[in-house]
Amino acid sequence: MFSNQNLAQLIISAARRSPQALFGTDQVSRPLIDAVKVAGDLARHLAASGLRRGSTVAFIGATSEHYLILWMAAQLMGVRTALINPHYPQELLRDMLMDLRPDAAAYFDDTYAAPASPAWGQVDARRAWDGQVTLTPAEGTSACSTADAGDAAEWGAQCAGGDIASYMHTSGTSGRPKFCAQSHTYFIRLGRFIADSMGYTWRDVVYAPMPMFHINPLGYGVVAGLTAGASTLGTSRFSAADFWATVKRIRATAAVLHGTPLKMLVRDTTMQDSDGHQLRSVFFASEEFLTKFNVPMGITLYGSTEAGGLCHLWQLRPGDAEPADEGPTQYAGRVRFDMDAKLSDEGEILVRELSKDTMFSGYLRDGVIDPSLDAQGWFHTGDRGRVDQYGNLVFIERLSEAIRVNGEYVPIDYVERKLETEAGLSEFALWSKPDGVSGQRPVLFVTDPDLDLARTTAVIKSLPGIMRPVEILRIEALPRDTGVNKVQRRRLVDQAVLWRHALA
Repeated sequence: MFSNQNLAQLIISAARRSPQALFGTDQVSRPLIDAVKVAGDLARHLAASGLRRGSTVAFIGATSEHYLILWMAAQLMGVRTALINPHYPQELLRDMLMDLRPDAAAYFDDTYAAPASPAWGQVDARRAWDGQVTLTPAEGTSACSTADAGDAAEWGAQCAGGDIASYMHTSGTSGRPKFCAQSHTYFIRLGRFIADSMGYTWRDVVYAPMPMFHINPLGYGVVAGLTAGASTLGTSRFSAADFWATVKRIRATAAVLHGTPLKMLVRDTTMQDSDGHQLRSVFFASEEFLTKFNVPMGITLYGSTEAGGLCHLWQLRPGDAEPADEGPTQYAGRVRFDMDAKLSDEGEILVRELSKDTMFSGYLRDGVIDPSLDAQGWFHTGDRGRVDQYGNLVFIERLSEAIRVNGEYVPIDYVERKLETEAGLSEFALWSKPDGVSGQRPVLFVTDPDLDLARTTAVIKSLPGIMRPVEILRIEALPRDTGVNKVQRRRLVDQAVLWRHALA
C-alpha cells in the first residue's frame, strides 16, 4: 500500500532520510538537505510577493539547477507548476498561457523568455539556485504580510492527494498542446511504482537527462528518486556524445531515457565509450542497448501523461529474445497493478485506474478540468495495440498516425526497422499519401543526399505489397519535436521536396 504523502511531504521525508543525497544537475548539485533549505527560503520569498497555495506558475526554460530548485520550492508551498516546452514559438507559448491562466510565468536564463502579459506575473529565476528570485506580480495582485509568508514552506504539506500538483502538456502534433492536470497522488503512486520496479535505493545516483516538461525525467527520475532517497541529477540538454563520459563522472547507477535518445546512443556511441560505467538499470531500454553496453537490466513500457505516467511495463535483460515483432521499444508488457486495460473492437487501447488519482485528473479546458473519460471510467488513448499469447499488451502505433491500405494497417515500426537494418537508412520516416483506390499508400521520406537507391529499392521490393512505399521523397530535415526529438509525421507533407523517385 502506498503512503498518503503529497509531494511536499515526500521532499521533506527524503531530506530527513537521505540528507547527503545529491539534488541538481550533472554540472551543479548540492546535498538534498541544503536544497530543501534553499527551496524553503524561495517559498517564503515568493509568498511575500503574492503567490499562495493553489497558485499556478508556468515554467519556461530548459532543465537547470534553477529550474529544479524552483520546482521544489513550488511543491513546498503548494503551488501548481505548469512545465512547458520552451522551444515553442512565442505566439504559441502566449496562446498556451492564455489557456492556462497562470498567476505567473517563470524564466531561468536569457535564452528562453516567458511571454509577458498583464494577466500574469513574471518570476525571474535566473539565480534561484542561490536563493534569489524576483516576482513581478500581475496587475491587481497584492502581496501578503511577511508574517504570513513565514509559514509558506509548510503550505504544501496541507495539500490533499487529489489536489493538482502539475500541468504537463501534450505534444500538440494534431492541434494546440493540451494541458494534462496531474495530482499529488498521481506522482506519489508513479514515483513509488518506478522506484520499486527499478529497484532504486538511497545508494543510487539517478541520471535523468531529458527535459522536465516530459514525464520521464520528472516522474521516473526526480519523484521516483526522492521516493528512494536517491541522488537525482538532470541536465540542460541530452547529448549522445557526452552521455557516457557524464554517466561515469557522476557515477550514475540508473538512467531515465526515451526512445529516440536510446536509438542515438546505440547508433552513435561505442562499447569503448561506455567502458567503466556503473549503470545497473536503464528506464526505456532495448535488449540491443543492454547487450552492447553491458547493462544488467532495463525497462520498457506503454503509457502516457494521461495514463498515470505509464500503465504497462516490461523488464528486459541482456540476451532476451525479441518480445514482439513491433520491436522491444514498443513492447508494453504487463498492466500495472493499480490500472486496468482492454482493447476496443477497433483495436484502440483503453485504460482506467483501479485506485483514485492514479491517472491524470483530466484536460484543462477553459479553466475547468475535464476528466475525459467515458461512462465506465475508461480513457481512450488514441493508440492501436494487440494482446500477445500471454495476455501482455503490445503497442503498435498512434491511430492518428496509422497508414491503412485497403483497410489493412501498415506496421510502420516494422517497415522502418527493415529499412534501417537492411537498407542502412538512418534519418528517414514512413508516412502516406491519399490514394483513390486503396485509401492510402506509404511514402518514404529521407534526408540523405547519398542514398543508396538500388539497395533501398531492393529492400522495399522484399516487403509485402501493402507495406511498400510508392515514392521516395528527399527533404532537408525531418520535423521533430524539440523536447523529446520524436518525428512529427503529420508535418512531413509540409516539407519542401528536394528530390523524388517513383517506385513501381
